[in-house]
Amino acid sequence: MKISLDGKWKFREVGSLEYLDGTVPGCVQLDLINLGKLPDPFYGVNEVLFYSLEEKDFEYVKEFYVENLDWQVKKLVFEGIDTVADVYLNHFYLGRTDNMFLKYEFDVSTVLKEGKNVLKVILYSPIKEAERLKKIYQSKYEYSHRSWIRKAQYSYGWDWGPRVLQIGIWKSVYLELNNGLEITDEFVKTEHLSEDLAVVKVFAKINSFEKPRSVEIEISDSEYVKKVIPDVYKSKEGYFIEERIEIENPKLWFPNGYGEPHLYTFKIVVKTSNEEATKMVTTGLRTVRVIKEKDEYGESFIFEINGKKIFAKGANWIPADSILPRLKEKDYKELIKMAKDANMNMLRVWGGGIYEYDWFYNECDKNGIMVWQDFMFACAIYPDEFDFFVENFKKEAEYQIKRLRNHPCIVLWCGNNENNWGFRDWWHIGDPEFLGNRIYKKVLPQILSELDPTRPYHISSPYGGEHPNSSTAGDKHTWDIWAGWKDYIYYKHDNARFVSEFGFQAAAHLDTMKKYIPLKDQTIFSKTLRMHEKQEEGLERLIRYMAGSIGLPKDFDSFVYLSQFVQKEAIKLAVEHYRKNKFRTAGALYWQLNDCWPVISWSSIDYLKRRKALYYESKRLFAKFLPVVEYEDGKLKVYVVSDELVPKQGQLNIAIWNFDGQKLYEKNITLEIPENGVVEAFSEKVENLNILKGEWLYIPKHVETAVIGDKIDRGLLESIVFVSLFVDEVEYENYFVFEKPINLELKPSQFEYEIKDDCIIIKPKTPAICLIVEADGDIQDNFIFARPAKEYKIRLNGAQVSRVCDLVEMVIR
Repeated sequence: MKISLDGKWKFREVGSLEYLDGTVPGCVQLDLINLGKLPDPFYGVNEVLFYSLEEKDFEYVKEFYVENLDWQVKKLVFEGIDTVADVYLNHFYLGRTDNMFLKYEFDVSTVLKEGKNVLKVILYSPIKEAERLKKIYQSKYEYSHRSWIRKAQYSYGWDWGPRVLQIGIWKSVYLELNNGLEITDEFVKTEHLSEDLAVVKVFAKINSFEKPRSVEIEISDSEYVKKVIPDVYKSKEGYFIEERIEIENPKLWFPNGYGEPHLYTFKIVVKTSNEEATKMVTTGLRTVRVIKEKDEYGESFIFEINGKKIFAKGANWIPADSILPRLKEKDYKELIKMAKDANMNMLRVWGGGIYEYDWFYNECDKNGIMVWQDFMFACAIYPDEFDFFVENFKKEAEYQIKRLRNHPCIVLWCGNNENNWGFRDWWHIGDPEFLGNRIYKKVLPQILSELDPTRPYHISSPYGGEHPNSSTAGDKHTWDIWAGWKDYIYYKHDNARFVSEFGFQAAAHLDTMKKYIPLKDQTIFSKTLRMHEKQEEGLERLIRYMAGSIGLPKDFDSFVYLSQFVQKEAIKLAVEHYRKNKFRTAGALYWQLNDCWPVISWSSIDYLKRRKALYYESKRLFAKFLPVVEYEDGKLKVYVVSDELVPKQGQLNIAIWNFDGQKLYEKNITLEIPENGVVEAFSEKVENLNILKGEWLYIPKHVETAVIGDKIDRGLLESIVFVSLFVDEVEYENYFVFEKPINLELKPSQFEYEIKDDCIIIKPKTPAICLIVEADGDIQDNFIFARPAKEYKIRLNGAQVSRVCDLVEMVIR
């Protein structure tokens, strides 16, 4: 029996005489916002008003009533406290919490009373607590405040997030009452898998004062039911079941795009003389390994699911809010569906956030989204030279591994984000024994071998080869382009084995920017806008890439649109290169899918779940079939990338237009597409494409950043290539221009449009390098490279269109 203690509480700053109304799950910041005592921290420059809370302590109090205490076991359970706190019930001290990522259980058998009870939680400043630990545990190393506390690291501020040091009871609180019967540590482990037979081992611990009278396991899906009576054995730790079960003709769990993510429910029912307990586990049957084999390029890093090589397509995931208790199940449903609809099959849960809510993993299970799961360490050295820190983390790891190991979506455990890279290149300490390595290289492998040997473990991201951020082995974070101010053409030189981070920034959706940036501050270098761009020199970089790609914006609106255009073009070039490189490169996870507040960042979906240009492009880039156009050695080439696990036949249309709307060339090809591979489908010298004029132009830029050189025929600058691949009556489109838009002989596009039956129908007369539909809601498609003689029908989802515009009109050239 559970008695929820969620809902209304009272809270106050320690030392204050006034109690205020609070809510659990919640936090101080959210309560003060709801009470109107602090404004929205995301509007304008309000973030700074929240800094003063960091060094304060707070007290939360709950009065509750219990009518019946006729239970043998009485526990008070906190699903999550953020972070350092002392807990009291009826003035009795129950204990301390010091880890945001742990569930805490307190035995209250001798303290809980019939009638009125008073629960008090005193939460301490994470800044002052770090200072206290620093004084107690003297070290020659300079650990940051966030390193001492097992708390979400991003809350201290990041290069895409605000500094909002949340403090509070961030997950549910309840009383758990029973007569000694409880099912724990449940684990459904796939031991053998084939088309005909699956063998799974169902493990569970049964806490009971007496031997269970009966135990039953029921396995079911919508079409299948099987019941098994397992043996129960006893050890000094209690009663256990560990039953091997055969499932004939099993339905397997596959990633999005490779098959159905089928799920089975395992229901464990235990009965004693006076009590019954049930535990449900919903999971999928699948095998996973990372193929690491020596080859001509180094060592591979390929995910294999159910014996099939999978190219990982997706993005990195950060917490979806800087005030976590605001998140609800519907937020996860929407975001994970958006990832699926963008043809993604993997998300990487980044190590500076949280082990996500159950909602996240449940939705990834259902939608076939593989999860690369970091442990919560990021971009810092950590004090694992001290046993207290290691022991604290061991509890965290054990709890989270047991909590998450039944989710088929999780395909990799990873020790940290960028710390081993940092040892080498940032802190120049090589490969230390401590500073985190004790956990990544000793503690975690040992715990995982005991609790979850079913998945690969990766020491760090990135990690592999002679250098932690190697291109020849393991995974790589490709940041030398954006961070190094290099032209994004250099993505074509990146032949990493698996690219787990790479990215380009852009503003949030225009409506989101205008909601959180006051009208007077809607200028490119206003103080408020700079507060919403957390990376050092981020705005300057955006301007640099606009200038190098298409030109400078005419106004604030144009700045937003141009930034999104450049972001999508850069990531398009990168993903096309990585996918064409399959399986030399075996994954492309761009940074990042989502945002935790309204900000200029690397995301493709902004804080309000509005789609940026990159999101729309992702749907095309990550589709099952991708035609890629290249200009190589004087030839126009088209490659077709397939993620289909069987060969297919396709029809390829190649058409070249000039910007006046004249079709210069067209060819149709029937081709055989190999399974799970790449084929060169078309190759022709440009001299044979009817586009050259014999007039030479010189491009005023360094030859290495030009697509085809510093000397170019004018006809190439006046042309755009459109390709359409038809497979099983589905069209897969792409486009190609021979130079950056700033060097093209662009003209404003000519088009007509009409709105009919909740759709906008656009009819281009001339090619459009990027058509933007401005509407008051998210629409089916946007930021379109449009060809003449084709209608583009876009579902509006109820949005009202204000205008359709050509990006070229927004540029100072």
